[in-house]
Amino acid sequence: MQNPPPNRRYLLKALAGMGVLAPLPLWAAPLPTMEEVAFDPDIPALGNPDGNVTVVEYTDYQCPYCKLSYIELSKVMAEDGNIRLVLRDWPIFGQVSRNAALLTLASHSQGRYAEAVKTLMTANERLTFRNTANLLSNAGIDVELARNELGARQDIFVSLLTRTEAQAKAFQLKGTPGFLIGKSLYKRGMTADDFRKAIAQARA
Repeated sequence: MQNPPPNRRYLLKALAGMGVLAPLPLWAAPLPTMEEVAFDPDIPALGNPDGNVTVVEYTDYQCPYCKLSYIELSKVMAEDGNIRLVLRDWPIFGQVSRNAALLTLASHSQGRYAEAVKTLMTANERLTFRNTANLLSNAGIDVELARNELGARQDIFVSLLTRTEAQAKAFQLKGTPGFLIGKSLYKRGMTADDFRKAIAQARA
């Protein structure tokens, strides 16, 4: 029997206990370029597509710290209309995570990508193949249509996940989440205050 997922209060306390986040500066090649990371044509941008700062998150829909960080970042985005968010799916928790990532990306053709992301990022239950489909369906996504989209564009979606994994490894991320904000890389979960500071630094 699986243990229940940790609750958000516990996770938020854990994030806050990590102390001040020290950004890791990005150096030159062979790291991927900002254009490759933040402006991949196959990833829809969330928030303000024309925002003056881009937050890139390497994420997995089954990672509790990814989910909490998304909720914390959403608070900041509600205050600040100039944030552009790019989620790079790195499904390190196996096939259920990979399925969730692919279905969410495929929902973009229905104009429901943001709804799909929010639904899975705020889901309290552990994901399975079945409840991922149910959650997305309840959020208004036509899951069968999304699956057809995956079948028609499989090479594009698989290539996208491959690019993201290669980037995560180039940045030496040990797991999810990881954030690229401006020219700084953060290798852990972040609170709303962490995001505010990192975004201000990126704009400075």
